[in-house]
Amino acid sequence: MAESFSSDRDDIPAFAGDDVVRLFTTTYLPLCRALHSAGAIDPASLARRIAAGAAADAGAPWTTLAHALAGVLCDDAAKTGA
Repeated sequence: MAESFSSDRDDIPAFAGDDVVRLFTTTYLPLCRALHSAGAIDPASLARRIAAGAAADAGAPWTTLAHALAGVLCDDAAKTGA
């Protein structure tokens, strides 16, 4: 992942890699939890699919985030018995 995402324009803020991770985490994880609460997804199954996709792309910049998300979804599944 690039260390920063910037623009030549002054009115567009620069984003660091950490900012992108925070944005993804604060949107995708609550979405997964809401979908689980509505009975639309199984967090353990989703976690396995995410981990499998990350394993297939081992070394890609997004895999660390994917593994972390899969871990949280597994923890959520264990807490709810899903």
